[in-house]
Amino acid sequence: MNKALLYYLLISFGVCWIGAGFIPLFDIGYNSFASTAIVALICMPAPALAAWIVQVFILKRPFAELQLTWKQADQKQLYLLPVWLFVFLLATVGWIYLLGNVFQIEVFGLVDFSRDGLLLKLEEVTQGKTDLSTVGIPSPWIVFALICFAAILTGSSINLIFTLGEEIGWRGFLFKQFEHFSPAKRSMITGTIWGIWHAPLIVLGLNYPDHPYLGIGMMVVFCVALSFPMDFLRRSTNTILGPGAFHGMINASAAGTMLFIWNGDSLIASIAGLSGALAAFSLLGIQYLLTKIIHR
Repeated sequence: MNKALLYYLLISFGVCWIGAGFIPLFDIGYNSFASTAIVALICMPAPALAAWIVQVFILKRPFAELQLTWKQADQKQLYLLPVWLFVFLLATVGWIYLLGNVFQIEVFGLVDFSRDGLLLKLEEVTQGKTDLSTVGIPSPWIVFALICFAAILTGSSINLIFTLGEEIGWRGFLFKQFEHFSPAKRSMITGTIWGIWHAPLIVLGLNYPDHPYLGIGMMVVFCVALSFPMDFLRRSTNTILGPGAFHGMINASAAGTMLFIWNGDSLIASIAGLSGALAAFSLLGIQYLLTKIIHR
């Protein structure tokens, strides 16, 4: 391991894990405003901070090499990000439907796009505090489309500010460090680092609250799987903004998508679970096939 990579890992992991340690140290409930602020303001910017320190002060190279750029971006490819999000979400739901509804594997739960199912989920979310019987709920498919639209807007604006804190490190610094590797090898290594980086947050309850330790392994699996299409987006858009916005869109859509999933295990039937990992590989396959067709 070269010195620059070692320093990057020490800083990005150190800052994130110390920040996460503040949550139990000060007895802050996870998912509270204070814990959310710690994650957003200390943990998520840690990879970007590490990338800046190592790139500028240790390697003495221009920060611009990491491709945080709009001018040099392939903007047509950036405009395709909403399409890729929609494909990814449909693939996630599709895998749960195939393995849960069709093959009846219990841990995958069930996909339910009925109006009654959506009302029950909304009542569950609001804890019965709102009388939804008097509210005109549109078709569940329209609700799903609105969730996608809101995720696109949020992911490419507010969420992008925070996800760039990670992506400047993962698809910026590490991409440059492993530039000489094949996309597959680079995605495997980057995804493994990215997944392990989440470890203390997973133990605290991120994504898999019922599986604080098994969740670490699943997060590594998910991050490795998602790193493949993210690496494709980094190369096709020629900017960190591509994977940064896509990361933000996924984060923004995760909770809304669960309105249509019943009784699934969080390790399996969720965007950050096995279903999401399968969807990530499905997305990569579609990206690859379209690229081959276009370039014939």
